[in-house]
Amino acid sequence: MNRYICILVILLTIFGSCSKDESVEIELPKNTVDHSWAPLTRTTSNITLAEEDNLSFQSNSVELDFYRNTAYTCGFSGNYTFLVVEPVNNPGAEAPLWVYLHGGGAGYFNENEQYIIGVSPVNGSPHNPNNHNTEKTIEDLRDGQLIHNTHTNSGQIESSTLTRRIEEGYRVLIVSMSDHDLHSGMGTPYPNNPNGGEVNGLQANMAAIDYTVSNYPTTHVFAHGTSAGSIGAFILAYAYNLEGIKLNGIIMDSHLASTRTDILNPLLAGVSGFPFGADFIAEEFSKKVGWAADPDRFPGIEYVIDNGYDIPSLDIYGNLDPGCGGGLARIDEAHSVGLDNCDWVHDGFRQAVATQPNSVHKVRVTTGFGHVPTNYDSPANDFVDEFISEILATNPPNPFN
Repeated sequence: MNRYICILVILLTIFGSCSKDESVEIELPKNTVDHSWAPLTRTTSNITLAEEDNLSFQSNSVELDFYRNTAYTCGFSGNYTFLVVEPVNNPGAEAPLWVYLHGGGAGYFNENEQYIIGVSPVNGSPHNPNNHNTEKTIEDLRDGQLIHNTHTNSGQIESSTLTRRIEEGYRVLIVSMSDHDLHSGMGTPYPNNPNGGEVNGLQANMAAIDYTVSNYPTTHVFAHGTSAGSIGAFILAYAYNLEGIKLNGIIMDSHLASTRTDILNPLLAGVSGFPFGADFIAEEFSKKVGWAADPDRFPGIEYVIDNGYDIPSLDIYGNLDPGCGGGLARIDEAHSVGLDNCDWVHDGFRQAVATQPNSVHKVRVTTGFGHVPTNYDSPANDFVDEFISEILATNPPNPFN
């Protein structure tokens, strides 16, 4: 069975879900090309409320609940955590849930137990591996994500996607990335990690969502990922879809689980202005997260869109984003079809969507903008608003009802 048939088998297989208070195990099918599909397990039984806080947001009160899940350890130290941001002035109210998956690149240990950073910030300064391999504190998630992505550097409210959801009365769930795994780890061993352990990003995220929808009255559920979190949002929706749970929609901002991304990255790795270093080997990273980053087992989002994946997915990017080669010399593949690098990377998804009459998926470019435009005031936030409005106009069911 080739890899494409294997993916189609997965897409057509629906798994029943267990009680949210129990461990959930999903046995993914094995193919015949000697690829291992590890079972995905998760549990909410080790989640505890670690801290509570209150935040003033435009003179309104926002309650924060910070949780720790001791079932999952981080790559270096600590446990996975998550932050629940209650609806403005209305804690405990029934509300839609907005799951935010932050960025931070990716990394892995090589055979010499040296840590290799996959993506550095666009300003060129290297990531500290500890940033995304250790426990995220309430300050990390509150200040580094919630406040940072809703306020300007001068402390003023910014009209970002997160800001708009909070203003609309959404409950926001901010999850951690603590194995530097694109939020995609499925419980497999952490290769070459001198600390041992597993890679648990996807498990921890799904456990956090399971817990939140079980303990807070929830209607619709959307996932919003930026940069590394963009791939995480897709993998999250894809995994829930395998269980028969359909999120209402996902927003993928500035990174795409595409075969074109796999082509572009090694061609520009090490080029000045491109965030992938020359020493990053994608094949080695794929060993860390399994099928999510392995082109032999996951042939790209374009293929699954072509073959029935129907969770409404919005692909947003800035044409000047260094992460897709924006502003850099065009690779031959882009030049040959008259496109810039970023437009070429996202054009495969665009073509897949264009072949579907009345497709639920969309691609939007924010011309003149760079990385993660949904995290600051930009036209991308209007695109998100339009996307959500179109989904809600169909009166979709609540995924976890």
